[in-house]
Amino acid sequence: MAGGSGQPRLLAFQLENPGVRVEASGWVTLWMPSSFFAISNFLFSMERRTFLKITLPVVATGRAVAASEATPATEPDLVFGVIADPQYADADMRMNRYYRNSLSKLEAAVGELNQHPLEFTVTLGDLIDRDLASFDAVMPIYAKLKHPHHPVCGNHDFSVADEDKTKVLPAMGLEQPYYAKERKSWRFLFLDGTDIGVWRYPAADPRTATAKAMLEAGRKAKKPNFARHSAAIGPKQMGWIAAELEAARKADQRVILFSHYPLLPVGNNHNLWNAPELVELLDQNPHAVGYMNGHNHKGNYAQQGSCHYLNFKGMVETEKETAYAVVKCFADRLEIEGYGLEPDKNLGGI
Repeated sequence: MAGGSGQPRLLAFQLENPGVRVEASGWVTLWMPSSFFAISNFLFSMERRTFLKITLPVVATGRAVAASEATPATEPDLVFGVIADPQYADADMRMNRYYRNSLSKLEAAVGELNQHPLEFTVTLGDLIDRDLASFDAVMPIYAKLKHPHHPVCGNHDFSVADEDKTKVLPAMGLEQPYYAKERKSWRFLFLDGTDIGVWRYPAADPRTATAKAMLEAGRKAKKPNFARHSAAIGPKQMGWIAAELEAARKADQRVILFSHYPLLPVGNNHNLWNAPELVELLDQNPHAVGYMNGHNHKGNYAQQGSCHYLNFKGMVETEKETAYAVVKCFADRLEIEGYGLEPDKNLGGI
């Protein structure tokens, strides 16, 4: 089957030993056993996600691979931990959120995560529910991690007095609201989804007026995700994301992005205000293979193009059950090892 300009092309031959070779001409040759002589018909009748699993080394990344890489990898490139929405506060239960219980859940999660060879743990926003003093109870628990902790900002992290809003980033251990980390052949982007929010800055700050105008415009347009607790990523940060994606492409790195707010499925009322803009950018960069977020405590999942959009469940949401995960990054897939309410997932085709 001939592909378009610059696209890999696929032929199947009847040979005894399976294997893969990328020809100089751009053709991809598959050696298959005799029982798979009808491989071409079989491949093209499969769903796209399954097809990508088989053709991953060429289709997903555009890189040539050795025959030894055609089989699934058995050892991950790296492993990291994920926690979403501990949302601690010294407050009584409300809306099925057990705020005080998050401290013991967090202690247990840190103890378990320390048993794994992790590169880092990310918290996907809402470390606290309210009040700057809540960080004083939460951050000493994170300090017990044996590996780096990389949090991102959530809306509840800024549920503090106006005079305390500039103290939130230092309280979270952050020098910048968004940043990047490189590990092996991977690049991780930690985004600030709270960039444009009506509660992000003091009331008198001009950026608050900008956020209010954006919120009002979205509500007039009857967009379901324009809720007061949501926010948007600003033009400067969006340009930074594009530059990081381009740098990762040139470095032959895969990219996973972390943020508090979901982007997909379309129409979800938890989504980032300008989710379509970021999704379009990720669609243009097939080496962006994962976007991970919190905010929607029930969790969610979607896939578009080569990117898996994974919404992790909120730790605060139940009285006794917890929710967190260990993510294993393989050459051909992401494996989610869930704890408590967080389910296991095997996300192929990256």
